[in-house]
Amino acid sequence: MPKNYTFNANINMTANSSTGYSQSQSGSYTLNITGVDQIATGRIDVAHDGDSTVMAAPGSGRVIYVKNLDDTNFVKIYDGASSANDLIGILRPGEFLCTIIRGTGTTTAKADTATVTIEYAAVEIDANA
Repeated sequence: MPKNYTFNANINMTANSSTGYSQSQSGSYTLNITGVDQIATGRIDVAHDGDSTVMAAPGSGRVIYVKNLDDTNFVKIYDGASSANDLIGILRPGEFLCTIIRGTGTTTAKADTATVTIEYAAVEIDANA
């Protein structure tokens, strides 16, 4: 049965230089999501010689967060059922992405030269979001 959720995203960043200069930036975003049929969260190992599904095809789109937990290898994230589809992002060690994708394709990941562990959270959004 579909459920209703609220997606809240907050980010705070600070850059400090060796000379004492500091710059900070913060932001937040809230999205009410109704009629959710699919939520996917957890950690998976992403191979370099095949495609790994992060989230199966949602009905209208999804909010997705992916973080590369590896310390040496990068991983590519795709909007589609294989790495032949549109590239969403390349995550180097420790990097993450958080975005809204309006399409209904499967989200796929593929590592560069060796298996990479990613953590992820993906929530299906409805057509009105």
